[in-house]
Amino acid sequence: MMQAVAQVGQWLGLGSSIVANLFNPRVIVIRGYFASLAEWLLPHAQDQLQRLVVAAPAAQCRFVASTLGFGAASRGAASMVVNRIIDDPTTIMDSLPRPTAY
Repeated sequence: MMQAVAQVGQWLGLGSSIVANLFNPRVIVIRGYFASLAEWLLPHAQDQLQRLVVAAPAAQCRFVASTLGFGAASRGAASMVVNRIIDDPTTIMDSLPRPTAY
């Protein structure tokens, strides 16, 4: 099983090296099931990332595991909607159906 996790880490590092070479992120956040395997997965992914990155600034990119759990995406989406309504309560009126004239 550890060999399979190591191989997934290498593939994760390969894919992330492409992202790092294109966009130069400072951090790549791993979440969900990958976050629970971070202890074994991320060393292999980080090694592969460092080996395959081309640009020197992209070499500063690192992996971190999210601690927010599986509901983080839905909570984040909900908070964006709530913040938009708090910022401008009239925006909710734009999405309501308008009565039709007879």
